[in-house]
Amino acid sequence: MDESRKQFLEWWRHPEQEELRKSCAEGWGEKIWSASRSAISIELPAKNDISSDDYSIPDLVDWGDGRNAGIQECAEAIRAAGIKVKE
Repeated sequence: MDESRKQFLEWWRHPEQEELRKSCAEGWGEKIWSASRSAISIELPAKNDISSDDYSIPDLVDWGDGRNAGIQECAEAIRAAGIKVKE
């Protein structure tokens, strides 16, 4: 179960949603929740296109690789939360 689904169920089962549960099936509630989440899209910084020919100093090449890896890890964490990441 992804994080977004867990958040929905926590919200849905909260006592404040009792009236909503009486008038709306859980399936519809989840569709509405998912629709609101699908409108969220996050654009991450562009990855660097660095080759070893670009820089003679290994630290600079490592920095770019580390930055790209960090961006990728962020994207994976955001997707795991049920939020779309722009490509």
